[in-house]
Amino acid sequence: MSLSTRLALAAALGIVATTAACGGSSTGPGGGGGPKAGTLAQHFDTLYQHAKASSASDTNFNFRAEAISDLDLAAAFGAAPTNITVTTSTGTEQWKGFVFEELHDSSGVVDSATFIVAYRDSLVHTMVLSGFLGNGTSLGSYLLANDTLRIASISRTQSATLTSVGSACPTPIAGLVAPVIATAETTTCTSAQFDAALSLGFPATTGVDPALTSVSFPTTSIAGERFVDASTSGSRVALASLLRRTLKASN
Repeated sequence: MSLSTRLALAAALGIVATTAACGGSSTGPGGGGGPKAGTLAQHFDTLYQHAKASSASDTNFNFRAEAISDLDLAAAFGAAPTNITVTTSTGTEQWKGFVFEELHDSSGVVDSATFIVAYRDSLVHTMVLSGFLGNGTSLGSYLLANDTLRIASISRTQSATLTSVGSACPTPIAGLVAPVIATAETTTCTSAQFDAALSLGFPATTGVDPALTSVSFPTTSIAGERFVDASTSGSRVALASLLRRTLKASN
């Protein structure tokens, strides 16, 4: 699958039109309609491309592009989003999300990273993402709000336990351009299920929904993938290396 790292202006204009056609209804891609993984991956990839194109004139879109690429990755390799009951500062809401894990075994030394991603709406105006290494070291936890705001957590509790591993992941459909997908294609991917829980606190921010100062969900069975890197001496988890650009440890 070819990897596109730049978007021409004409392509960007086409992406804007496609994104508008996706609509904001909860029954759209990623909403209550239960789209096929390929359709959902195309939807997230379109959002990624739009954000990447917009970042040429507004660097605030860089974080949006990187955050959405996490959703794109999970959907591209066949996971269906799990319905998650999220408790905010003002009540409960229905979000959707994924968990994915990456492992690398180099001479018997296992390096691993786990990522929890959850989004509030089909156009991903709001999402949370949190990552941590196998030894528990946090890679950071962030809120994406109002499309482009990147807000670091001020408190967090997170956990994810692999509960089952299924069949090999399907090959991503052609045409997806988020770079992390091409990286993941070099791994061995299997579908997986995780028991995950997340509790994040965020500072009150002008213009951001006050409900989002607290986002949490109890232990929930969430679908995703397990990526196992090819064993190369001295290398580390490849996906985690890319995603650390998004999840840099916060205080």
